[in-house]
Amino acid sequence: MTIKPRVVRALKDARARLRDVAAAAHSTASAHSDRSARELAGEHESLASALDAAVDDLASARTVHDLDQVAAATSEYRMSLAEAMQRHAEAAAATETAADHLRVRTRQLRTAERLVDRVEEHRAKREARAEQHRADDLAGRRRPCE
Repeated sequence: MTIKPRVVRALKDARARLRDVAAAAHSTASAHSDRSARELAGEHESLASALDAAVDDLASARTVHDLDQVAAATSEYRMSLAEAMQRHAEAAAATETAADHLRVRTRQLRTAERLVDRVEEHRAKREARAEQHRADDLAGRRRPCE
């Protein structure tokens, strides 16, 4: 049984489209990860600013209630930072998953391309043999006497 070249090319085209979809998904995931990294950096800066401002509040604190207010103000920034870290970790994991999927699709495409090459090579050899047989038949044919 031989594989038809048209079928192999259709397989290669389908694998190319699947690879393109995986590349687009990876690009989107990478952009989301970059955006979450920028948000994380912004949260770090906000926390640093809040902690710098808390120094003055701590210096002027006279009661335990004042200390609790400073702790409450900084804990909001810490919670925001923790949420941003979680979002970034999830985005990074999604990016890695998309990259793995892209690698698999790329490998599948390369396999399909090699299959196309083999089928075309086999077809070319078959055609060359057929041409050689035709040439041999023409050369071996009896010539009419003149």
